[in-house]
Amino acid sequence: MRKWMLGVLAFSLLACSSLLYYPRKEKFFDPKKFNLSPEDIYFSNREGTKIHGWWFESKIKPAKGTFVFFHGNAENITTHFASMAWLPESGYNYFIFDYPGYGESDGKPSPGSNVDTGREALHWVHENKDPNPLIVYGQSMGGAVALRVVQEVKQKTPIKVMIADGTFSSFQRIARKKMAQHWLTWLAQPFAYVVLSDQWAPDVEEISPVSLIVMHGEQDRVVEFEHGERVFKDAKEPKTFISVPQGHHGDLFWVENRKYRKVILDQIENLK
Repeated sequence: MRKWMLGVLAFSLLACSSLLYYPRKEKFFDPKKFNLSPEDIYFSNREGTKIHGWWFESKIKPAKGTFVFFHGNAENITTHFASMAWLPESGYNYFIFDYPGYGESDGKPSPGSNVDTGREALHWVHENKDPNPLIVYGQSMGGAVALRVVQEVKQKTPIKVMIADGTFSSFQRIARKKMAQHWLTWLAQPFAYVVLSDQWAPDVEEISPVSLIVMHGEQDRVVEFEHGERVFKDAKEPKTFISVPQGHHGDLFWVENRKYRKVILDQIENLK
């Protein structure tokens, strides 16, 4: 019995780890296939780690604003950039960067280093590309990182709106949810609170007075709909919830005839 329990714990540790980080170094897709030619950007986080990102210039001048994209846990920017490849044609700049250990970025990912990198990404864009209030977009794990970063920098770096897409606010809660879905890890759910820390998780109440838009696909099986509902419930005004009936994980701007592209841009442009 003791060996069996140790096996369950080992499986649980692996599950929690893969839930958070799955970096890849290879290049998956070329932006030129999307008629885009990004500028390679390199900057350092506070730990001195070299970070790589891509800057996409708006094809309409002057640009309507700038998105800073915090991507999810898998692969690197050479896949995630495609989610927002439509922004330059819509009149927006956008910047996407890799966390430590992803793509061309040095180092290793961790909750603290990812938040550190996100802070410096916003600072770099504000100082070097766009002094106006930024649009922060975080998808999946990137949403949790972005929420924490906005919470920390809102007094220093101007933020127009925080968009949380298919995300969660507690690493421990989502790990426990995942462990509850498999018979092998069901009994080990309490270990989620031992293996993972919420030290770097966001306090969603602290996002205010920055406007928050929570988007979530009702068919999401990776980060279940209830996690988005929890983020919205815990947040203070001003806030908006956008439920996407046919949305899964990471496809909200592609489903239902791509109508949520206009929905989100209308929301942003109507902000005071």
